[in-house]
Amino acid sequence: MCVMTIVMVAYFAFALTVTARMARTEQLTRLEVRLAPSQTDFIESADIVHESGIDPDSLKFMLRNRFDLHALEARLAASDKIQDANASILSDGTVLIEATPMEPVARVFEYGKPSYYINAGGKRISAELRYHLDVPVLVGRFDSIHPAERLLPLLDYIANHPEAGALVATVTQESNGNIILIPNIVGHVINFGDTTLTADKFQRLRTFYRHVAPVKGWNAYDTIAVRWRGQVVATRRDKAMPPVQLPTVEEQTGAFDIDDNETITDPEEIERAVDSSNSTH
Repeated sequence: MCVMTIVMVAYFAFALTVTARMARTEQLTRLEVRLAPSQTDFIESADIVHESGIDPDSLKFMLRNRFDLHALEARLAASDKIQDANASILSDGTVLIEATPMEPVARVFEYGKPSYYINAGGKRISAELRYHLDVPVLVGRFDSIHPAERLLPLLDYIANHPEAGALVATVTQESNGNIILIPNIVGHVINFGDTTLTADKFQRLRTFYRHVAPVKGWNAYDTIAVRWRGQVVATRRDKAMPPVQLPTVEEQTGAFDIDDNETITDPEEIERAVDSSNSTH
């Protein structure tokens, strides 16, 4: 046992020395990127290579022991297109990057500013012309008091409930923070208020669309408000007062009131009454 122990210690010492010497002189071979499954094709492997700052052609001239994996992971983590990344060096000298692409949940349009995407964590992602994602659109004025991130609970509900996603086309925030939904049903808007009681508000909307709109008409209202607890308040599209019904000539020729208790219905008496009235005036 003592001899075997001495032999094993000598072997490990020799192996570690040789391995360390080989590591100091071993060069890297290639760069490999593995993307995690994503619901959107937001980025490709070429984008990860670009964000890493590594030139694959010059990688084979770099020594393994001088390659900084931590700096590589830091560069990838700083990218607005990558949610998570891990870098490692395989035994054959391959630099492996395993990355999770960012999952945008909405595109934000602010007045006077370039548009951008945001993910579920509120991280901003620059919008580029080559990207076109089918995600909800946020339009409005956003500030430190009413940032775009405050709408994430609403967007999360829409993303996880197909019936709500089929209803909502655009989410708008007014300067006072009031949320307005623009539905795919053309002709009206929905005053949603804030992001509280989201499920209850959508349930009230479904009740309105099922029982009220088919009866009153789909174009009867221009605004449907569910911002108040337990209520659905609809504003009529035609806000003009109905016209006052004035008597017509045909209606006047039917009868004339002579006094409070007598009504003339005979044509000859009507004619005499008209002549008498004309002569009086």
